[in-house]
Parts: sequence; structure tokens; C-alpha cells
Amino acid sequence: MFLSLLTTLVVLGQAPATIPSASPLTVLIAPPDAAGVPSHIVSFAQEHVYEQLKTEGLQVIRASELSQGLPPAQRKAVLGCNRLEAACRITLGEAAVADVVMIAELVQFLSGYRVGLKAYATRDGELLAEYYVPGVHEDQLLDAFTEASNKVLPPVLRALRPSQEPVAQTPAVTPTPVPGATGPLTPGVATVRQGTPEWAWMPAAGGAVMLGLGTFFTIQAGNNHYRLTNTKFDNAMDARSERDAGIRNQALGTTAFVLGAAGVATTGALYLLKGKSPLDYLPVRPTASVGPSGGSVGLVGTLP
Repeated sequence: MFLSLLTTLVVLGQAPATIPSASPLTVLIAPPDAAGVPSHIVSFAQEHVYEQLKTEGLQVIRASELSQGLPPAQRKAVLGCNRLEAACRITLGEAAVADVVMIAELVQFLSGYRVGLKAYATRDGELLAEYYVPGVHEDQLLDAFTEASNKVLPPVLRALRPSQEPVAQTPAVTPTPVPGATGPLTPGVATVRQGTPEWAWMPAAGGAVMLGLGTFFTIQAGNNHYRLTNTKFDNAMDARSERDAGIRNQALGTTAFVLGAAGVATTGALYLLKGKSPLDYLPVRPTASVGPSGGSVGLVGTLP
């Protein structure tokens, strides 16, 4: 009996210790960025992303499930925050006890929808991965979201759960060259960037304001010139004052135009550095016109 007990202890001592596996990744599907898209299409797309992530072995939480678990006083503050801000994404992820906050994007153009999927880390609210599919027709939306999910998930797992990253290699896909695009294309690689570039449109907005001011001052300078050449002044001091006002307005108008152009150029440079496909968005550019009785200024393009 003593020998049997001793043998059992020796066998148990030689058995390897079981290493606990990492917990599965928890993902919150936040409310989407889909302004102007019919609600039934948005709901259908959100549910498809939910099912797609579930099939990959992830723990997935819907925004509606998070809403039901929050007190009414906290619900509006959490779900109604600005998802463009990192602090909002951190709040959403912590409220859902999730590792990742996933935000779907649906933007409608004349050529079809632009489908996007963005994954943010709860720990700091920063972007982990994103992928966009432009020119998607309504009957291709589910396939596009499946493609986006398959492209975004590997970088996310690589960053947060390296042990759960699939080891199987997917076949390389030959990319279709985009007319006018420069630089080599890497097939089958999702766009992965650190930081949040959503503020890149702000210099263009400030530039538009400066262009509006430039238009205003230019019109004022024209009015000064008209009064100076067509009005009989009672004394030289009034004429000199009108002339100085015209010079000042002309200088202010020129300065505002230069600053406005610099702001728009800054936004253009930021978007070029982002590395998105030219099909993903329409570039933002200012428009301004000056006439004898007034002027106008505006922006043409797509803001993020």
C-alpha cells in the first residue's frame, strides 16, 4: 500500500502544470457613424458585425445590451458622448467592461456606400486598426462588413491577445491599382495607425473662416476705393482717412486669404499622410467669389 501511494505521488509530481489560457477578447459594438442612412440598414449591418465577431470566438456586447445595464441617469452620458474623442471611447469600453470599442461606419455617396470598421483600445481610446471598402452597393453591404471585420481583427488580436492570433496564412490578394494613386500597394493588409486623426478637418474649417474674412475685407477695400474716387470730400483729412482705411482693409484681406490657404493646405497634407485611398473621401476645398455688391465663401467636399 505504501509503495502504491508513493508511485501515485511520483506520477502526479511529473504531470505538467496546466497554464491558464488568456481570456477571450471582449468587444463592444458602439453606436455607428451612419448619419443619413436608413435605420433598417444600420441595424442590419450592426447585427451582421455582431454575428461575424461571435463566430471568431470573441465576447461581443451590443450597444443596446449596454444601455439596458446602465442606470437611466448614466445612460445618456455614456451612450450620448462624442465618439470622436478618446475619453468617450474609454468611457464606453469601461462601462461595458470591454477590451475593444468597435465603431462601424456607413457613408452614402452617389457611387454607393463607403463601409468602414474602426477598432479602438479601451485602455487609452486610441485607434488599433481600421479598414474601408468604398463604392459598395446595398446588396453588397454584408460582404463588405465581413471583409472589413476580417481585416481589422488580426491587428487587434496582435496588439491585445497575441496568443489568440490565427496562425493560418490567408492567400494574398492582388490589389487593383487606383487611378492617380502613387506608391506601392500592400495586398491584404488593413490600415493600422496610432493616434486619432479625426481633427484633421479643423485647419480647413479655420481656413474657410479666414477666407470669409478675406472676402469681407476685400469688399470693404473696394468700397473705400469707390468712395475715394467718386466722392468730393470737404477737406483733405477725410480723404486721407478713407485712403488709409482702404489700405488697411486691403492688407487685412490679403493676410486672411494667405492664412486661409495655409489652413486648407494643412488639412490636405494631413489627409495625404493618413494614407487613405483617394476613393475614401472627397477632398475638402474652399470656394470664394467676390462681386460688385457682395461675396460668398464656403467649403466643398466631405468632412470626416
